[in-house]
Amino acid sequence: MALKRYTQSNSHSTMAELNVTPMLDLAFTLLIIFIITTPLMEGNIEINLPTATPTKATDEKPDVKTVEVDKKGVIHFGGKIVTVDALRRDLEKLHQADPKVAVIIRADRDLRYQTLVDVFDALQRANITRLGLTHLDEASPRH
Repeated sequence: MALKRYTQSNSHSTMAELNVTPMLDLAFTLLIIFIITTPLMEGNIEINLPTATPTKATDEKPDVKTVEVDKKGVIHFGGKIVTVDALRRDLEKLHQADPKVAVIIRADRDLRYQTLVDVFDALQRANITRLGLTHLDEASPRH
């Protein structure tokens, strides 16, 4: 009998759990409205952007030389094998002849790190600031 009274009185009591489904529906609706309206609000500002006069592109292209270093650390420059000191001297002569000279370093991926640092050091000592770095493919021909 006590069990029956408990269920009768429990039918009129409040729920112990909170139903969050309506709250989630509201949150997702507000999120969708926010996502849709935010990009539309950004384009309403009037801005006068500054303009510049276009410059004429120069036809002169910088002289580009290639330094290649194979996986054994042998440095190739100008069609010959050179040491780091000889490379530095050759690069200094190039820089004196044309300060806008550019150098591309083609290095093997298995090269010792120190050899590449030595080549960068030679470039820095020759005051060459325009340089690029690429990998050396076994299938690509040497310059």
